[in-house]
Amino acid sequence: MTEPTISVLFLRHIANCVELAGHSCTPLLAEFGLCRHALEDREGTIPLKDFLRFFERAAEHSQNLHFGLQAGRLASADSLGPLSFLFLSAPSLGDAFHAFVRYLDTMQQAARNAFRVDGGTATFEYLILDPGLGVRRQDAEYSIGTTYTLAKNFCGGRLPVKEVCFEHSQAGEYLRYRDFFGCDVFFEQSANSISFDAGVLNEPGQMLSPELFPILVDHLQRKARARPGEDDVVARLDGWLASADISSPLNLGDAAHALGLSSQTLQRGLQQKGLCWRDLLHRRRMEAATRLLIESRRSIADIAVATGYAESASFIRAFKIDSGQTPARFRKHFGS
Repeated sequence: MTEPTISVLFLRHIANCVELAGHSCTPLLAEFGLCRHALEDREGTIPLKDFLRFFERAAEHSQNLHFGLQAGRLASADSLGPLSFLFLSAPSLGDAFHAFVRYLDTMQQAARNAFRVDGGTATFEYLILDPGLGVRRQDAEYSIGTTYTLAKNFCGGRLPVKEVCFEHSQAGEYLRYRDFFGCDVFFEQSANSISFDAGVLNEPGQMLSPELFPILVDHLQRKARARPGEDDVVARLDGWLASADISSPLNLGDAAHALGLSSQTLQRGLQQKGLCWRDLLHRRRMEAATRLLIESRRSIADIAVATGYAESASFIRAFKIDSGQTPARFRKHFGS
């Protein structure tokens, strides 16, 4: 399995933010074997785990617990390369979010991105799936902060946010989060998300001409087609599982319906890869449990329920079989 990567354009923005805070980025880049020139390669990538480590080191280097939020506040039209231009040139805010979610994985792998509208509330979710990639608090706060900044700028400076959630525990001052987003912020949640009034989804953009939008869509579609596995039903199933609510019972029929496939077609696709539904669901639950044990202070009982187990004993047994350690021992060794 190939190592997940991310565009160096994301890293370039982080490096710029370090220098805007009055610190030289040169020694920090050198720690990772990078130089400033490498950050200008618009097609360049780096391992995602290195990006996450760089981000956490940048916060330490800048002596700023809220560095990720600050980097999100400073997001501009070129911070995410073609993605930020795509967002800001969309015909409406709804189009911006749908396109952003659809094409984000052309520049960053191993992440779950989802956008949904439920009644009068629209929600964008972001989550790095692999718990083995290390601490990602700064990245999570940056990603939600950047999304908020882009959406607010799209609407001409105002976005009615209802709530913000983070998977990690609170760090630093709560008021810094509250002042940034202008709403209640919750920690130790199942995903990183921002929810706002769905009434603004039809708002037209205020920054860039919508004539740019189809050009950027075409560019990112070509990048997406160049990636392997786009039509792989197993890859589609993985994507669906990543955004599914695993605290409730799930079955193959649910997945097939959501993907617009028959259960037989999905089952056949799994068999061709030597996989089974139960194993994929188990893997998803263990990934979520591992992340919650590392990133949150939620009790073992709460994590059991959040990952779909009826009681703690069965969760503890499953986790120990999977990892060789009880959840409590694992958290003692690897938790924040």
